[in-house]
Amino acid sequence: MSPGKPDEILARMLTDRQLATNEFGHTAMDDFRHFCAYTGCSPERVGAETYAWAMLAFIAARPT
Repeated sequence: MSPGKPDEILARMLTDRQLATNEFGHTAMDDFRHFCAYTGCSPERVGAETYAWAMLAFIAARPT
């Protein structure tokens, strides 16, 4: 894992565990994409690194 590289941290996290689904059948990645579609959060708007950190935080915060 590479400190300071959210894409690498997320990739490692996703190989170590499968994303669980919630009661609606959605994974944390599904919910993050919905959040981004609803709020307008995109790499173009907030920057690629900020977007990657937001995705990592969103997915890491959801219990498995």
